[in-house]
Amino acid sequence: MLFFKKMIQILISFILFCGLSFTSNADNHLAMGMVNETQIKIEKVVNSYTSNNAFEGVILVAKSGKVVFEKAYGFADRVGNQKISVSHAFGLASLSKPITATLMLKLEEQGKLKLTDTLADHFPEFKNNFGRKVTLHHLLSHTSGLPDHFAINGWFDVDFHKQTSEQAFINMIAKLSPKFAPGADYLYSNLGYFLLGKVIEKATDKSYSESLKDNILLPLNMNKSGVASGFELSSGIVKGYRWGKKNGYLEQVAKNMNLFGAGSAIYASAKDLHRFDLALYGEQLLNEQSKIRLFNPENSYSWRVGKVPVSKKQNVNVHMYDGQFDGYSSIMTRFIDDKHSIIILSNVGISYFLKQQLTFDIANVLYNQPLKNRENDVPLILIKSLLSGTFEQTMTALEAKKGEYNFNEASLSALAYQILWSGLGSESLRLFSFINNIFTDSLNAKTNLERACDHQVTIGLLNKQGFCK
Repeated sequence: MLFFKKMIQILISFILFCGLSFTSNADNHLAMGMVNETQIKIEKVVNSYTSNNAFEGVILVAKSGKVVFEKAYGFADRVGNQKISVSHAFGLASLSKPITATLMLKLEEQGKLKLTDTLADHFPEFKNNFGRKVTLHHLLSHTSGLPDHFAINGWFDVDFHKQTSEQAFINMIAKLSPKFAPGADYLYSNLGYFLLGKVIEKATDKSYSESLKDNILLPLNMNKSGVASGFELSSGIVKGYRWGKKNGYLEQVAKNMNLFGAGSAIYASAKDLHRFDLALYGEQLLNEQSKIRLFNPENSYSWRVGKVPVSKKQNVNVHMYDGQFDGYSSIMTRFIDDKHSIIILSNVGISYFLKQQLTFDIANVLYNQPLKNRENDVPLILIKSLLSGTFEQTMTALEAKKGEYNFNEASLSALAYQILWSGLGSESLRLFSFINNIFTDSLNAKTNLERACDHQVTIGLLNKQGFCK
């Protein structure tokens, strides 16, 4: 009798085990099905950009902290016919700044500096009235009054980057006139972040690169990341490209990354940036007090902080930042209410407007919203025509059928500037003029056309007078 009771208990346990296993497997299949459906939808969104040659690079999407999509598109080296992989690193450009800001706050936690320190506390070159008033907080929040690096005489000359040392660059910055008193206004300044990198070196007795590695990269296992220096392309970084004058792509000429430093010289893979993203939710990098300062919506340290609508009824809290530099373009968006994140890294210079649009097209998938139809999206149509050599014909067709399209001034203007920065003066003027003719009441359209007409790229163009009256 005891034997039969024992056998029944074993049988019941077996049945329960099978049932639990079945339930577990069913749940796993359901979860996998949801992930696959998410991947298919994101793939469809991204394909509307890649099919029009508007994007090459890596996209990583995480839902509730877990990666649900990671894919590479395009070429890391066009001459060598090397395709991009998800492990490749990209120049982050100004997306370096939130990472530098994190390092600054971490060093303050360690007692190695104070954000109330002034420039005069760290630089003999700034022992002046301005330097005694500008704090590290002002530099981090772009409220110092220092202009951007374009204000440096000779900045656009190749020889300037070859001949200028970091110390000479500091001396030049110290001689600039501030645009306003520290804390009185906001003015984006790469020069301020370059100086922050030098402050880090003085406070740690290490190079900026070493301090970043010791405090952030190594602890987070960001082994595909680092700081570019000089004119050499670091191993594992894809080459940067812009649109060429004879269609196709033109490889970018290297600049002296030492003069960009802590503001723009970091490179990283998408996976590494996701590790950085996740670490900001806990206290592995920063304590709660430091994170409040980093993400202060009134005065953030190189993060755009606020609410964005993901549906007609739902707004979510977002931390976002981006960068763009000679072919490299990046954007990182953290949907912090749900721990979602979208990371986009490109080596063909996608404009800020388009990479933000792509970000929120993908976000529609994460928040179960209808997908946007980009079939008649004018900027995408124009990019495809630019690379296929049919730009002029496409512009003519748009003018003839302009009643059939919904034109967005901001997206078209962003594209026109992207074309201008690629050195395609005639094409940029053609588009700026078109925008001015479509949006006749827009002061921005008129101003943008005037700026393009005065730009160094358009100087001497034979057809300039047809657009610049």
